[in-house]
Amino acid sequence: MYLILAKYSDEAERKRIEYAMERWGKEMKLGRPDGISIIVDEENEKVMEFVDDLYSRTSRDKVKIYKLSEASFELEEKEVQIKAELDGGLETVDKLIGFILAKLNAFFQREIPSGKLYKVSTKKGQAEISTRLTVSNNKVMVDIRINGYGDAPDLIYNKINNELKYFKEV
Repeated sequence: MYLILAKYSDEAERKRIEYAMERWGKEMKLGRPDGISIIVDEENEKVMEFVDDLYSRTSRDKVKIYKLSEASFELEEKEVQIKAELDGGLETVDKLIGFILAKLNAFFQREIPSGKLYKVSTKKGQAEISTRLTVSNNKVMVDIRINGYGDAPDLIYNKINNELKYFKEV
């Protein structure tokens, strides 16, 4: 048995988590705890006093206690990369990349030392997209890296690559 805590920062993220639960609930026995969930972070002699207090306020059969230990799953983040050589000026290609990412509803996060960082959410999951543009021999070298879990990186890769194929140097 696992207790999985998935925090969310907004309503859209909560819905994505619930959608994942709905999809996987058919293959696994997933559920939400009834009532109030309480996590005690450390071993403490006061826990027994607390449980005694709970028993005094409700019937004992309504209180379930499990001893947890943190589980670690070694899942590797997937990275896919797109490299392309495009004609045009640096500013023009930067706007083109920005337009393609805007079509994917990617949100600009911040400037990074070698380019820009974006975040995108799809039905297949979330991913980070880093873009790096450099000029070489009057061509703009585009390096796009997409990082995430599940099917999201491949989905985003295919969408960006499909848009860029019309502009790539053949």
